Amino acid sequence: MRIENVKIVDPFFTVENGWIEFDDKINSFGSMSGKAKSILMPGFIDTHVHGGSGYDFMDDSIDFENLERHFFSMGVTSVLATTLTAPLDKINRAIDMIRKRRSSNPFTPFEGIHLEGPFISPKHIGAQNPDFILKGNVDNLKKIIDGNEDIVKIMTMAPEECDEDSILYLQSKSITVSVGHSDSTYEQFQKFYRLGVKHMTHFCNAMTPLHHREIGLVGAGFLNEDIDLEIIPDEIHLNKDMLSLILKFHPHDRIIAITDAMRATGLKDGQYDLGGLKVTVSGKAARLSNGSLAGSVLKYNEGLKNLEGLGLSLNELSMISSFNPSKIVKGGPSGRILPGYAADVVLIDGNFNVLTVFKKGRKVLEGG
Repeated sequence: MRIENVKIVDPFFTVENGWIEFDDKINSFGSMSGKAKSILMPGFIDTHVHGGSGYDFMDDSIDFENLERHFFSMGVTSVLATTLTAPLDKINRAIDMIRKRRSSNPFTPFEGIHLEGPFISPKHIGAQNPDFILKGNVDNLKKIIDGNEDIVKIMTMAPEECDEDSILYLQSKSITVSVGHSDSTYEQFQKFYRLGVKHMTHFCNAMTPLHHREIGLVGAGFLNEDIDLEIIPDEIHLNKDMLSLILKFHPHDRIIAITDAMRATGLKDGQYDLGGLKVTVSGKAARLSNGSLAGSVLKYNEGLKNLEGLGLSLNELSMISSFNPSKIVKGGPSGRILPGYAADVVLIDGNFNVLTVFKKGRKVLEGG
């Protein structure tokens, strides 16, 4: 495949008007005369998303072709299917469904699993079900992880609810430990930070806030520049000012844009379900009856448009939407426009409307 007259945007460089050739991987690219008709970027990677288009990864059955089209329509070429706090057999069933889909469709965007819970704090439960919370110990972890080490990429957990051996166990399996839904103090977090825990789930949300006498997890995220921070750029979970603050003070190579989107994404306002909890979607927000946010209905490309509005360049957006999350997915070279990297690319216009999407060089979304 050869594409011409595109503005090529990599996290580290730009070709104002160029051409690119690829099969399943990128072969070569270069500049050419003329004016670019669209923008070509590495495919977006959502490492924290619960579903969309009416489906949740915890459902008993999923129309995967429909759900895959949903993600491709937003320019997302790689997804970590994210689970919820639930009975262990239900979590394992969700993992098995993703494994089977990966085996049956080599062009699926589902690259692995993000386990959000059940080893979390009841004090920062968010839209998780408190009935199924467990203590984080190796015996409980093995009931999910053993046999699934190849597909589980991230586990969100509350450090104060887990013992040290559980962290070491996950790290021995090359699984990223992410702090979230946690009531941890800064001092408690530092113990696990010294063990190498350097990732935070939906930063600022469902964690101890910043206070001038106890900086908590939000303070830890700002103070330690080597922590990867997930951000939800819907301007609801984090308003514009907080997003601007994070972008100003935290290195961009340590920020990962996510959606935390739930099944209602792409659908109309109304009543929906998340992990057995009733959710009302209205005005671009999904909330439980008590007013707590219940994931988002953010479309990935629209989140990037919001961030561009806060001053991020296309290169910086490519960094936080592709290159940074690719290091968490660990699925081979991706997230850049370089020879040998996966030909997972998206063509967009200047307003972040998605035109065409390729997964492993195959056109999975027809566009202009």
